[in-house]
Amino acid sequence: MNAKHAFHPTPCCSPRIFQRGLLGVLLFLTLGLSLAFATEPVSGVSAPVTDPDYCLPDNPRDLLRIDNEMKTYFSARIKRWSCLESQLDQIAEAILGENGLHFRYEVDGVYDVREAFRRRRGNCLTYSMLVVAVAREFRIPAEFNEVIIHPRWNRTGRLVLESRHINVRIQAPGGSYEIDLKQSENMRVSRGSARVVDDARAFAGAYNNVGVYRLAAGDYTDAMRLLELATKTDPTYASAWTNLGSAYFLAGDSGQARECYERALAEEPATPSAASALASLDRKDGRVAEAERLERTVLRYRERNPYYLLDVARDELANGKLEAARRHLKRAIHIKDDEPALYELMAEVARGQGLESEAQRWAARAKINMS
Repeated sequence: MNAKHAFHPTPCCSPRIFQRGLLGVLLFLTLGLSLAFATEPVSGVSAPVTDPDYCLPDNPRDLLRIDNEMKTYFSARIKRWSCLESQLDQIAEAILGENGLHFRYEVDGVYDVREAFRRRRGNCLTYSMLVVAVAREFRIPAEFNEVIIHPRWNRTGRLVLESRHINVRIQAPGGSYEIDLKQSENMRVSRGSARVVDDARAFAGAYNNVGVYRLAAGDYTDAMRLLELATKTDPTYASAWTNLGSAYFLAGDSGQARECYERALAEEPATPSAASALASLDRKDGRVAEAERLERTVLRYRERNPYYLLDVARDELANGKLEAARRHLKRAIHIKDDEPALYELMAEVARGQGLESEAQRWAARAKINMS
């Protein structure tokens, strides 16, 4: 097998560190993009820009549907009589290679496989759908594989986004293969840290992600349509219920938001984003006891969210608790060291403590991360 490609056989029950992928693009994709809310918007941060001229097909089955042009293209490049490893090499070369589609990463490019083939780009979820569709065309039993990684946090205005990772798994008699657009150098994948998910979960993830992008762009109507489609495609998908609840919350419908958060927790009781959102809603509605009960269950989750820590530190600074604010900011920077707002607030804290030289250093780091 050609070792340069981003897939590798894994012995059963044996963890392995992934090698760097072929194209050197982003480290993760957003199968389960979840969102929470910050108390203050961040200026200068734009939402992902989705193509207004393209919409995902409403029928989930169409997401993986290959047309005749694609069949002709891949049939000329993938030999049906080759061994499995050679076929996987050929699929990777046909999609990623310079003499193939030369597929390129696009952060918000969630497309069905025919559109991905036409555009020759997409994000990691799109890439995984394309690989699954092509592999199955050649009778290779490819499945979607959700990988447990440390949460990846980003912020768009009021929205705080937490991302998960998905790739493609092929189970073979002698072991298994995992195909990924990009692997993190420190990401371990094994049967204990990943799970195969069905097509409905992956399809719901596509609708969910585009719905969140629409929500970040302020298009509540289309966001709700897509998020509702995600919950219909996979009614057990807690992240989609959580995000639909957050869309209702932003639209001012706390009652519908509460129903969605409760449904998320009914599907997956250990869904911290839903519990955290419901706790905030309870506190807003004056249900203090219920809020405190939920807050105790999500304390560790919140403390792993750098934007939650940022908001706590902001409150502490406003109340003169400078040392506590410093501790929370240091923890947040340890989790996410490329967020300018953390360094800006740390500079304010340092100035409040009379440490002007240190404040200047923090401010300089903020400017570096803005570029």
